[in-house]
Amino acid sequence: METMPPPKDEHTGLAGAFIRLNRKFFNISAVILLGGMTLLIGADVILRLVAGAPVRGAHDIIGMALLMLFVCSLPYSWPAGVHVRMDMLYGRYGPGVRRIVDLISSAAALIFAILLAWQAARYIPHMYRVKSSTVTLGIPYWPFTIAIAISAALFALSIIVEAVLLFRREKP
Repeated sequence: METMPPPKDEHTGLAGAFIRLNRKFFNISAVILLGGMTLLIGADVILRLVAGAPVRGAHDIIGMALLMLFVCSLPYSWPAGVHVRMDMLYGRYGPGVRRIVDLISSAAALIFAILLAWQAARYIPHMYRVKSSTVTLGIPYWPFTIAIAISAALFALSIIVEAVLLFRREKP
């Protein structure tokens, strides 16, 4: 069985360390969360079919794990280039137009990330105060809101780092 080589690091210094840290966090969280969700869904289906007794609260846990998977992937999505983009059009642009499109999309993504982080941070005390939680297991939402705020802030920082690298022409 052939394994893929690790991704080649393009950047050095603080920017490279930040990107590598985001990649490592994404990989670890994806393995843990996807693996856990797969095992839980499998156990739920088997117990539901065989014993007629599904795992209580499986939907709560899977829903929150799916949210965390999305949240944990945000900071690395920008430097990895796996964010949503119209590649049909982008591929036809020349380098100058691509740079302009990259800067405009960076600005829009940065505004989104800042607003998401700000709104999540503002909402944490409310979530804690009203004890908002999942229906079946009563898992509180406020820790996940903290994770959203932190992840969105790291996402904003990722966008800034990539924009700086783009201006310095270190980004291929």
